[in-house]
Amino acid sequence: MLPTIPPPPERLLVFARLPEPGRVKTRLARDIGDERALKLYEAMLRDTLRSIGGASETLEIEVLWAPTPSANGDALRRAFGERPLAMQTGETLGDRLSMAFSERFFFHRTDKIIAIGVDDPALDRQLLDHAFGLLESCEWVLGPATDGGYYLIGCRAAAYNAEVFLDVAWGTNSVMSTTLAKIGSWTSTVAVLPERRDIDEGADLRAYHGEGEVGGLLREWGYRAGA
Repeated sequence: MLPTIPPPPERLLVFARLPEPGRVKTRLARDIGDERALKLYEAMLRDTLRSIGGASETLEIEVLWAPTPSANGDALRRAFGERPLAMQTGETLGDRLSMAFSERFFFHRTDKIIAIGVDDPALDRQLLDHAFGLLESCEWVLGPATDGGYYLIGCRAAAYNAEVFLDVAWGTNSVMSTTLAKIGSWTSTVAVLPERRDIDEGADLRAYHGEGEVGGLLREWGYRAGA
C-alpha cells in the first residue's frame, strides 16, 4: 500500500480573471480605454504570477478564476499556465472568499491560507513568505491598500471565521477598517503588513514604481520616465 502524502500546510490563493476585453480593469478603462486596460491586465497577471514564484513542499499555489462563458481549457492554460486552478463560486467577493477559505480549511485540511489578487503586480514572494511567517504567532494577517481595502488577507485554520467576509461594503474605503473591527471583536490577534497601492484607477499608473511588463508598458505609454 502506497504511503499517504499529506497536502502542503500552506496555501496561497490568487484571485484573478480570464483576460477579456471590457471585463477587466473596468474602472481603469474609463481613463485609458478597453484595449489598453486589457493589455495592462494581461501584463499585471503575468508579472504577479512570476513574482510570487512557484509551489514548494510546504506551499501550494492555486489560481481561482472568475466564471465567464468564454472559459475553456486552452484559454485558462494560456492565462494561468500549469498552476492548479479552481473556479470562484459565489455572488459577491465576500461569498467567493468565504467559500474558498472554507473548502480548503475543512476539506483540504490546510493549516494556513493567504489570498491575494493581481492588482499589485510588484507583490513578491519575500513579502508572502513573511506573511505566512507572521501566522506562526498571529491568527490573522492583513495587507492594507491605500484606497482603504486590502491587498492580502490570511489566517490560521483554528482562527477562521467566515463572518470576516460578510456584511463588508466591497469596493469602498471601509473594507480594511470593517475587517479589522470584526477580527478585534473576536479578540483574535492580527498582524498588519506595510501599506501598498493597487492599480485600479488612472492616478495609480503614475504612482506605480514596479518593473516587469507593467513597468515597460507604463514607459511606453508615457506614464514613466524613459518613454
